[in-house]
Formats: sequence, structure tokens, C-alpha cells
Amino acid sequence: MERDKNKKLFISALFLAGKSLEVQFFQKFINSPEIEADLATFADEFNVMNTGLEIRAVSGGYQLVSAPDVSDTLSKYFGARSDGLSRGALETLSVISYKQRSTKAEVDTIRGVDCSHTMRVLLEKGFIASAGRRNVAGKPLEYVTTKYFLEYFGLKSISELPTFREWQELHSQ
Repeated sequence: MERDKNKKLFISALFLAGKSLEVQFFQKFINSPEIEADLATFADEFNVMNTGLEIRAVSGGYQLVSAPDVSDTLSKYFGARSDGLSRGALETLSVISYKQRSTKAEVDTIRGVDCSHTMRVLLEKGFIASAGRRNVAGKPLEYVTTKYFLEYFGLKSISELPTFREWQELHSQ
């Protein structure tokens, strides 16, 4: 009985939030010694119902999203994400996500162009954040990707990014 109520609370909270919620949030009203395992089970049980919605584990929490098999159709009526990213923004994000704690100068050097505008846009949209200053001459700001970056790309953590070898294998097919 308690398990069913906890499952309903979990799914309802995700629906009402409209964004990802961290495991710590659920601890406020779901009393379970194994809450992480319970939430993962609730998500799996929901996902096998094939409702057109999925509960996805992202960035230390969970998010209710439309299933891939219906999202293309629905995007025609509800629009695509408003925070679409240009090729330059994606390249800049790639550099920062793989290096973590990159300076603007490092990103500029790797990309071969001035990334000032692109980095400002990524900061405004919440994909990257300042993580302090590097202890070198000039003390440049260092940038890292954010929780929003992980959510946007459906990642639990940075470690889920493909390695260079995996990327090569994907593109050689």
C-alpha cells in the first residue's frame, strides 16, 4: 500500500514540476531506506507501460519527458525547443564538456575563432557556468557545464559522453 502511494507521489511530482527533480527532493515525502532503488524501479515500471511519456534519469534525478516515438509528431504542434543551439554553440559546448574547467582562451584556441558571443549565449541559456578563476597570470575565468546541460542532452553525468573512439565508431557506420 505504502509502495503504491510512493509511486503515485513520484510520478505526480514529476508531472507537476515540468522539470527534473533530484532524489533529495523526493526524500521530503517518500520515506524509504532505499529511495534511489525505489525511484529507479518506479521509473522502470512506468516506462514499460508505453504511455507516450518516459521517466528519464538525468543529472542526479528524474524527469518526465515525451517518448521518442511521439516527440517528432508533437513538436509540429508544440514547437521544438526554444533554446536550439547553433553549430558553433555545440562545438563550444563540446570543448567545455570534455575539458571541464576550460578558459575562454582555451576554447578559442581549440575552435580557432573568437567564442566571446557564443560563450555569453551559453551562459545566458544556462548551459555553462563560471567555476572560479585559474591560478595563472591574468586569473582567467574557468567554465564548466551545468546540470541544465546534462538535462538538455539527457545525460546522468559527464561520464556518459561518448569517448573519441566511440564517436569514431558511430561516424564510421
